[in-house]
Order: sequence, then C-alpha cells, then structure tokens
Amino acid sequence: MVSMIHVNYIFVAENINHRCLVPECEGLNPGVEVPIWWPKDVDPKCFKPVLNVRAFEEANKTCTNMVFEETLENCHEWIYENNDSIVAALNLGCQSWKPTLVGSIHNAGMIVSMMITGWISDKIGRKPTIIVCSIGGSVGVFKVLVQNYYAYLALEFLESILASGLYTVAVVLLIEVGGETKRVSAGVIFSYAVYVGEVLFAFIAMGLKYWKTLILVVYTPMILFLAYGFLLRESTRWQMLRGRMDEAKETLKAIARANKLDVTSKEITDISDGELRMRFNVAVQKEKEKMKDILNSKEIMIRVCVTSVCFFSSSFIYYGMAVHSVLLPGNKYTNFVLTSITSFPGDLLAYYTFNKFGRRISLQCGYIVSAIFLMAQTFIPNDKVWLKVLLFLTGKIGVVVCFTGIYTYSLELFPTSVRGSLVGWGNTAARVGSMLAPLTPLLSMELASLPSILFASTAIVAALLLTFTPETKNLPLFDTIAQIDNHQEKITTHL
Repeated sequence: MVSMIHVNYIFVAENINHRCLVPECEGLNPGVEVPIWWPKDVDPKCFKPVLNVRAFEEANKTCTNMVFEETLENCHEWIYENNDSIVAALNLGCQSWKPTLVGSIHNAGMIVSMMITGWISDKIGRKPTIIVCSIGGSVGVFKVLVQNYYAYLALEFLESILASGLYTVAVVLLIEVGGETKRVSAGVIFSYAVYVGEVLFAFIAMGLKYWKTLILVVYTPMILFLAYGFLLRESTRWQMLRGRMDEAKETLKAIARANKLDVTSKEITDISDGELRMRFNVAVQKEKEKMKDILNSKEIMIRVCVTSVCFFSSSFIYYGMAVHSVLLPGNKYTNFVLTSITSFPGDLLAYYTFNKFGRRISLQCGYIVSAIFLMAQTFIPNDKVWLKVLLFLTGKIGVVVCFTGIYTYSLELFPTSVRGSLVGWGNTAARVGSMLAPLTPLLSMELASLPSILFASTAIVAALLLTFTPETKNLPLFDTIAQIDNHQEKITTHL
C-alpha cells in the first residue's frame, strides 16, 4: 500500500498536453490540437497572440492568421487534452516544473521520515512505529479536496512524512524475525511487496485514469491498518536486547501456537533469561549506544558512508527509470507495467546470487550491468521500440538486484542496537536519490542521453565503493557496535 502511494505522482501529477485558450476564436468543443488560424512560430503552450479588434470585426468575427497583432501575451487559461491529472484540475499549464516538483516534494518528505522513524523504532519498538506509518499514509486522501497547488504540495509532504518510514522499519522487523537463515528471503519478500504495489497501481491507473478516483481507491483502505494493533507482534530480538524478557517470552509463545511447534508455554516461561539470549545469540546490552559511539567507530562509519552511496544510487536509478518508463516510445501504461514486472525476475536473481556468490559481488555486478544497458539503450533510435524497451528493462533488472540487495546487506552490516537508526540513515540517502529522480526528465531537454549518463555514473561509483565493506554471507547478526569492532580487529590482526 505504501508503495502505491509512493509512485502515485507518476500518473496523478503527470504533464498532459495543452495549449493556450483564445476565447474569441474557440468553438463549442475546442480541442488541444493547434487550430489552423493559429499564427506560425508562436508557442501554443505558453503564449497567445493578441487579437486585432479592427481586423477581427472586418473579418466578420472569424479568426484567421491575419487578425492578430505581432505582439504576444503570456497565457493564463489553457485547453487540456484530458482531466486525468492535477495539471488540469489545478491549472498548471506551461509550468512543467510544478507537476515535476510534486514527486520531489514527496521524496523530500521521505527524507524527513527516514531520519526519524529508524531512531523511533530503536527507542519504542518496531511494532508501534509500523502501525503509525501504515495508518498515517491515509491522510493523502484529502488531496481530492484541495484546489490550490501549494496546499496540494503540503499534503503530499505530510503524507510522505507519516508513511514513508515503513520502508525502514518493516524490513528491519522482517529480517529480525526471519533469523540468520532467512535474511535474504525476508529481504526478497519485502521487495516483492513493493513491486506488487507498483504493478497493482499501474493496472489501477490504466483502468481508472481520473486522478481523484485513483487517489480514493489507493489511499482509503489504509485506515484498515488499525487492525495491526491486534495482528502484529514485536521483534523478539529487539525485546531481548532491551531487556524486555517477559514480553519476548509472550511473543515466542504466540509464535509457537501459530506455527503449532512442539514447545509448551511452560517450557518458554521456565527458560532462564540468559539461556534464552544464548539460544538466539543476542548479546546483553549493558549500556545504550549513542551517536558518539557510532562516530567513534571507524568501521561503522565506513559502512554507513558506503551503504548511503549505494542506497542513493539504487533509489536514484530505480525511481528515475520508473519516471522515464512513461517517456519511452509506446503506450505509457504498458511501459510502466513492464518496468514494474521486470522487478520480479530481478528479485529472484538477487535471491539466487546472494545465496550462491555472496552479497557484495552480487551488488557490484548488478550496478555494472545496469550501467552498461542503460547507456546502450540511449544509442538506439526511437523507431526501434522493442530493442530500446528491451535494453531499458534489462538495465532495470540489474538495478533491482541492487535495490533489493542493499536492504539485506545493510541490515547485516549494522548491529541490532542501532540497526533501525543506521538503516534509516541509508534510507535517507535513498530518498535524496528518489527526490532527484523526478527532475531528470528536465535534463533530457538539454541532451537526450544525459539522464542515462548520470544513472550509469552513480552505479559505477557505488560498485567501486563496495570494495571497502566486508562480505556478510557467513557472518552472524551482530547486536552491538563493540561486537563489530572486536570482530574487525580480529580479522585485521589475523591478516
């Protein structure tokens, strides 16, 4: 659901074809096509010719190329191709930067959300943070009542702040519940949920088209996440790390009942706290680790910097390609659906390569493959639609491996004590990338291949920086910064 509201602007705020309205010359049902009486060499989107009243009267109030002055006026009223976008509803004709800014504002809200929700989830728990994020997105439904562009932006920003933290907190909970053997599976499940949301949204947009109906259908059901107060359980790993052993045991009892395990409630109650921690390989956190502990750890800071660049690159390329998919030759809805569906084999490839070859090398190969195919498709002429789309989709598979993989890899790189916060930092960098992605179509006005060059460059930089982080395939999930520093010191000493 959050995935659907995250990409809604691609269609809800898309630019639509339009031209200036000249009231004196329009028929009963004026169309967006440039009429035959329109003066040559005059931009029909932004400027309108000034009517020569005398010539207009002499021509029996009939508009021709000869009844206009040589001067032009800025256009303030437009005829739109359709009403499917907020461009028509909020009268944003000839202001292409305004609908583009909607996506950037949404992603700016995500940056704020990522900065705080990871920290909140480390302090109060994964479950309450997930519930607040899930329900918070429903405020976006009020956008259908807005008649002012800046009020619309404010609601877009608020909705994003409330909902976007789910991208951090949900995957942290999945990884911690999944355990050491299911870390990659948990990451893939999370990513599949994101992709299913995108594909569903594409089909809904294809069928409904009108932006208000689309928003009502996508946002209204989010209020149902109130039920998560009863359905969702807290991370046992977080509970044990925080010393909430009684709560952890109650959660384990629920797990045993739900999965029909051969473990009685009495056995769970009777087990000592120390033995329970030992069985789950959870360290005792004697002191809460703070910001200075993060900054004082050279190894943690290297990992934060590298993963932040990887998060930025993955999100920048991933959402940049989503935006550009509707600009490819062919049907925009079909292209968006194909781009979203391509994520599924990409995730399967990530699942296989991560388990077979390791996390780091899989990520590096994904970035390089994406860069190669993105650059290749820019040299294909637009009349070779199938080849251009095929290369574009192959590049998308490469970045999907990275988009999925960086979540799993970063969760393994950081300890439980600050995992939510540090993954939140990485996700903040990701949202900077997704905030800039909607602006990249403006670059193509200068040079058609410029967006692809930018995407490819960031991918290659990310691949190179990954050489500074360790392979985590066979490492346990660490719980404290001290454990990571001690482990790294042993490796360095051994070398």
